[in-house]
Amino acid sequence: MFILLLGRHLLRSGPEGTWWYDDSVTWITGALVLSWVVWFFVRRYLRARGLRRRSRRTNYRLLRRTDKIKRELSSQYLRPGFSANIHAVGIGRLAGGDYCIHVFLSDADDELWPGSKAATLPNNYRGVPVVPVEMPRASFLAAAGLGSVVMAPKYPHGIRDPQEVIIGGISGAHANLSGQSGTIGYFCTRKSKLPRRKEVHLLSNRHVFADLWKAKVDDADLIVQPSPGEPASNRPIGTLVSFSALKFDNDLNNPNYVDAAIAKLWAPLAHKPLIPLIGAVKGYVATKDVEIGEAVRKFGRTTGYTEGKIFSICLDIWIRYDRTGHSAFFQDQFLIEPDLPQFTKFVSGGDSGSLLVDAEQHAVGLIFAGMSELPESLRVPSNTKAVAEIDSAPERPKRIESYGVSNPISEVLDQLKIELLV
Repeated sequence: MFILLLGRHLLRSGPEGTWWYDDSVTWITGALVLSWVVWFFVRRYLRARGLRRRSRRTNYRLLRRTDKIKRELSSQYLRPGFSANIHAVGIGRLAGGDYCIHVFLSDADDELWPGSKAATLPNNYRGVPVVPVEMPRASFLAAAGLGSVVMAPKYPHGIRDPQEVIIGGISGAHANLSGQSGTIGYFCTRKSKLPRRKEVHLLSNRHVFADLWKAKVDDADLIVQPSPGEPASNRPIGTLVSFSALKFDNDLNNPNYVDAAIAKLWAPLAHKPLIPLIGAVKGYVATKDVEIGEAVRKFGRTTGYTEGKIFSICLDIWIRYDRTGHSAFFQDQFLIEPDLPQFTKFVSGGDSGSLLVDAEQHAVGLIFAGMSELPESLRVPSNTKAVAEIDSAPERPKRIESYGVSNPISEVLDQLKIELLV
């Protein structure tokens, strides 16, 4: 058998001589090609595994069961026209560590749905505790001008001026976003099945980088830095390449999952893969591995550097776009509450597109919505006790204010077929 595999065959014989073909050439060439293919895919696998944060969760089955039950409540409470008070449902944790289902109300004193009068939420649903949370409705965070922004003096100011070296967390948006501002989140490259030169791209939200009413990208889709809404003069730095679909006034069977877009950074421009006060990103966290209560941070165009905690996961939520008055239903998002009392708000208008990062420099999500205005009750907190009293009013649900809503970063990477630049 071995002799047959490595046989020698006559190709041609004539006055000029005799030519032979040796099977060993084929087998050696094939082995080299196979080795290269195996090396290529193993290298890709190891790199992808190295970029992903190790899992800390041990009971995925319990989370999946809780999520299934949560979806049943979402299908009832969040369907269009059912309630003007209930606007989100997610998964949280009780003080003892058990999972619960958060039902978010605009006003805990108002009736849950028309005609419900004094009816209350059930204490549990199919064995899972149900916890009401009072929270103002969320909106997209593209800022209209500078007048609406309430800055807290303790925060570093966001970066809104022209930058010679492009970094993450600075002001930038679509050239046609008249009077509006957003944030350039970070850098990425597009995935490819074959080895090729990687071109640097910018990552942000679709409602920051793209015209929401255009279905396709064209040559006029330019990204400028800073954003058109800034007083400083802006200049084009890149071209829109791709964006996620974004549906408004949709139903629960046709949800949005991400609000994301990428733009090619023009080659002559200098860039540095880092975020102010955070540094360079080392990898990402898979959606199923994000933990309730874990510390996260971001740097955005408006509020600069802020810290918070994951309050709710698997969040189903209606998001309002103030420019048009339309709303969009999103499924399986993250809700981030500010880390009180040091940070009385986590986001504000103009922070859309900020990258959400954990304490170990892993990307967790992409900020796209939240409560953009700082309420009067939290603008000047006198001390920790005063803030605590706000959250623990007797016989009232916990209240969440000045929060952020984030797409899971792994969903963004999958939908846009990109990798973060690390």
